[in-house]
Amino acid sequence: MKTKGSIAKYTRWIILALILCASMILSSMHMHSGQKYPSIHAICPLGGLENLWSWAGGKGNLQKLFSGTMTLFFFTSFFALIFGRAFCGNICPFGTLQELFGKFSKRKIKVPEKADKILRYFKYLMLVFITLMAWMTATLWISPYDPYTAFAHIWSGKELFPENTIGFIILLFVLAGSVFIDRFFCKYLCPAGALYGIISKLSHLQIKRKECSLCGQCTKACPMAINVAKLDTVRSAECIACSQCITACPSKENDLQLKLFGKAVKPLAFIVMTVVLFFGSLFVFNQAGMLRLTIPGIASVKESGQYLKIADLRGSMSIEAGAAYAGMELSEFYKLMEIPLIVPRGTRLKDVSSYVPGWDFHVIKSSR
Repeated sequence: MKTKGSIAKYTRWIILALILCASMILSSMHMHSGQKYPSIHAICPLGGLENLWSWAGGKGNLQKLFSGTMTLFFFTSFFALIFGRAFCGNICPFGTLQELFGKFSKRKIKVPEKADKILRYFKYLMLVFITLMAWMTATLWISPYDPYTAFAHIWSGKELFPENTIGFIILLFVLAGSVFIDRFFCKYLCPAGALYGIISKLSHLQIKRKECSLCGQCTKACPMAINVAKLDTVRSAECIACSQCITACPSKENDLQLKLFGKAVKPLAFIVMTVVLFFGSLFVFNQAGMLRLTIPGIASVKESGQYLKIADLRGSMSIEAGAAYAGMELSEFYKLMEIPLIVPRGTRLKDVSSYVPGWDFHVIKSSR
């Protein structure tokens, strides 16, 4: 059991590390290659909920988001209905980042039980607040305050400040908190975790206990600080289905079991299964044309004649590309967007302000 538990534990870490590295590379590629690669916002499942409210209000896609982001939102919600919060425990790169920082110190702060219980409700308030703000503003208003967005923009240099200054400060706070409180953001602040936690209460995933020595290793291993040792069945909305409590159990008799639809599943099989099904499903959605997270190439836009509205242009586009996507003459586009002709045509739209102080791409395009 111990050997098998170790294999599951390290396999999970290898998968999480690969996903975190892939997300960082993808963010860097987006910043350096523009709309060819999706932004961090486009691949955020919760962004799909914000986009949904915008669509419900008849306003179309939010800036930096696409209809495919809603596909991602609906799929991750269904995924939580089946596998609980396995996305949080076995896939989410921001959760991985917190766990990594948690390794820096073995000394952890024990939050008093009453305070901990109250603080955990805060993420549900965050979910309600974000949902209401998305409905009221029909914008990606959370972006400047999002710690993961700030993390993704660390590699962008000048884009980190001042656009994501507050988010960066929150990121430092979250990572510092994660050193002394495991999965600090997941426990107290994550609105996506709150949503998946609510849905997971309906899932058929649970951790069952048989007879055991009550050594407490399972409780100690739980990154969400669930007192597993005192529960016959773990059905908490806080459980992220990471299986660490099971892999930490020293018993050879499978005293703790992960059960899906009443059937026992080995931790290694569950981890691999959830990851393969998650990304495999996304691949299928993408092949079916249901997961478009980037703007189509200019060649296909010209061929179809379906030019973009000014509101759908992206700041990562050059002035020249913006004109082409809008189906306009370059000089006409310069005039419409109030860009002086001295600004090179290869300048990204979000960088025009470097030449024209006070010029704001989002303000200009929203008024056109």
